[in-house]
Amino acid sequence: MCGRYSVLTEDEIIEVRSIIQEISLRLVRDELEDYEARPGEVRPTDKSAIIANERDGVAFESAKFGIKKWDGKGVIINARSETIKTTRTFSGLLDVGRCVVPAGEYYEWKVNADSGGRKKPSNIKHFVKDSEGNLLFFAGLCRDGDDGREFVIITKAPCGEVVDLHDRMPVCLRVNQIESWLKGELTPDDIVCLEFNAFVAPCDMVQVSGDKQISLF
Repeated sequence: MCGRYSVLTEDEIIEVRSIIQEISLRLVRDELEDYEARPGEVRPTDKSAIIANERDGVAFESAKFGIKKWDGKGVIINARSETIKTTRTFSGLLDVGRCVVPAGEYYEWKVNADSGGRKKPSNIKHFVKDSEGNLLFFAGLCRDGDDGREFVIITKAPCGEVVDLHDRMPVCLRVNQIESWLKGELTPDDIVCLEFNAFVAPCDMVQVSGDKQISLF
């Protein structure tokens, strides 16, 4: 699953805008022109940046993380790539609600099996980054809710180092796959097979630079 990820820094916001221009997506609305970075994590029901399909291009805008459940009790934050074509909540959004969710990294609690054979999260928080330090771009779906735009992050079976961390991971797009996802050229069957080169480590890990220890968080 993916339930926590990092707030974009001001430099990362600038980088996302640059990437949109590089892949020739027409930016028809930019609601984050006056964005002020607030360090921290994006949690369910928080507002965060997304790149959303519009009729004449894409919008770089703020939306709520989580789609309200049909009964109004809580939100759904993830959609399984294997079932989005057949799930009533998500199948219609494949045509009209594709989006991309940029992030610096995301967080997960390692899942361990207890003595009864059940899997449950440990109390050790891990971060997952791109192994080459690139921004992450999650495939997502969005819609207009009662309180404005809201979105979910699509998940798949894990690959690479994430296999030992959790049994699900967000679908991570490369830059050259963003436009294909937004235009509908990448199908749910395609994204199930996407690979991602991840770097995974506990959040209390420190980097040593010269004589100084620098905390990553």
